[in-house]
Amino acid sequence: MRRLSKEPSKASCSSPLSVWESSPFFAGLDAYSLARVQSAARRHEYQAGAVIFNEGETCAGFHLILDGLVRIYRINGEGRLHTLSLLRSPSSFNEVAAADGGINPFNAVAVTNVVVMVIAPDRLHDLLAGDARLLQNTVKALAHVNREYIERLEDMTFRSIPSRLAKLFLHETTYADQIAETPSQLTQEEMASILGTTREVVGRALRGLLNAGLLRKNGRCFYVVDRSGLEVLANTNVMPEHLKSCALSGDEI
Repeated sequence: MRRLSKEPSKASCSSPLSVWESSPFFAGLDAYSLARVQSAARRHEYQAGAVIFNEGETCAGFHLILDGLVRIYRINGEGRLHTLSLLRSPSSFNEVAAADGGINPFNAVAVTNVVVMVIAPDRLHDLLAGDARLLQNTVKALAHVNREYIERLEDMTFRSIPSRLAKLFLHETTYADQIAETPSQLTQEEMASILGTTREVVGRALRGLLNAGLLRKNGRCFYVVDRSGLEVLANTNVMPEHLKSCALSGDEI
């Protein structure tokens, strides 16, 4: 796998200020604080398919996406890949490792050509030590990350695949706000990887949502037809009563 620039620039590179300001970690910082953050960051560019960093390696730092799509994933002992997130700008990743200085907790790979700004752990710690607003933002943002993973664990434990699939199509934050430009662009394999199940199970769940009139299919793409129905399924883990008989009919797609 290749990357466009193996090493960062010797000097920090400029990046769109709006991207920094859109991140909850840096929102509301004054011009001086934002300038300090930008000067501490280094720009990296990766070609599609390039490994950004691997799980278990020394902390690669805080990453903020300027452009492109990044897959965050883990691989179990049997070699099965589980996608945790698919992220676009202005998403960030590896925040926890950057905060505690520990090893990378997952793998990151560029799905498309990607540009990221990276802040090394020691530089981040220096920034936090000298900026109360940045420290407050970071505490709140990391708490939000923790809540998202708790919610995902709850989903994996208690929710049915159709309910989790409904949340995916509705772009719930549990599955990342920037997961894709539209849910219909995800393949069934990608949906299965995100939901922690198999393509066959996702196929049956999709057929149920199609039969119930919650989704429609055009070629290989899926489109939301009944958003309110999907919201009921996502929020209650129960198919709307008037759609249950429809959802049970049909074969796997």
